[in-house]
Amino acid sequence: MPTGTESLAAQVDRMVSTRWFGNTLLTVILVNAVILGATTYQNAALPYLIIAERVIVAVFVVEMVLKLYAWRWSFFRGGWNWFDLFVVVISLIPATGPFAVLRVLRILRVLRIITAVPQMRQIISALFKSAPGMGTVIGLMLVTIYTFAVLAQQLFGETVPEFFGDLGTTLYTLFMVMTTEDWPDVSDAVLAHHPMAWIFFVVYMVLTAYIVLNLVIGVIVASMEREVNDDRWAEDQVLEEEQHQTVVNRLAELTQQVEHLTRLVQAQGGDPGGGGSPDGGHGPGGSGDGPEDGDGDGGPGSRGGAAQDAREEEPERARAAAAPGDEGAGSAGVGEEEPDELAEPAPSGSSGPPRGTG
Repeated sequence: MPTGTESLAAQVDRMVSTRWFGNTLLTVILVNAVILGATTYQNAALPYLIIAERVIVAVFVVEMVLKLYAWRWSFFRGGWNWFDLFVVVISLIPATGPFAVLRVLRILRVLRIITAVPQMRQIISALFKSAPGMGTVIGLMLVTIYTFAVLAQQLFGETVPEFFGDLGTTLYTLFMVMTTEDWPDVSDAVLAHHPMAWIFFVVYMVLTAYIVLNLVIGVIVASMEREVNDDRWAEDQVLEEEQHQTVVNRLAELTQQVEHLTRLVQAQGGDPGGGGSPDGGHGPGGSGDGPEDGDGDGGPGSRGGAAQDAREEEPERARAAAAPGDEGAGSAGVGEEEPDELAEPAPSGSSGPPRGTG
């Protein structure tokens, strides 16, 4: 039986997981962001803004205490919980003396909007998961920029030193060209001395601004799509498991019903395999349970019906045996019977051939 402490922890857990609690926390975060922006202005309302900020920090502390009490050690399993705890701890450190630099970190409280909105958390998680693939593409972009920077410094360094005087200046110039910001000024300065330099700029911009950057965007989009599909796949797995369990339960019920019907059939003396009917009768070709004299209710294949048919056929066989005819004709082949019109009819009442008169 749960104790009072466990019951209270469960109630706190339900409270911090409700929608109204999350919406209230999101509202407090937005108000805090507005207050932080308003404190950058020197006005008469500044003391009141500082008091409001302290109240908001107290609300954050209460939130952390409730979540720690409800979730216990499972609180530290989530990365976003660590981030929220770090922001709250930074807010509690006095921003005076050697800790004055921590005052700048108050702006991190605005980033708690990400933890309060599930869709934002999903986007950030997708960005982190795309880091390996995105790092490879960014590395390819850096190698491309560095190669073109060395080439451009050797080609245009002497004639256009303000843009390509050394490697550092050249790298910054090519980065600016990649972003398509003020690149006509750079290209016009170079084309004034090197008319064929347009080939260099066209190839560089196509490779960096249109291919490599689009690869970075493609990796991010693919990671975000994978993140969304993973959540949907997990939901589909839960639904499929529920449907599978329902089907298994239904099959178990049908199996029990079949077993029950089988026992009923066996109790009435029938064949559960389908060879007979529950009342003891059998189908065509089987043996009936009727009387031996054939007066039973069995079908055409019952013993009574077979015996009666045999008795009806005996007189016919006897008459056929008593029919007139010579022994030679009676022993003739079965397949060589003469036509009826060629056979001489025997006189009735005589069992042998007619005797002649002398």
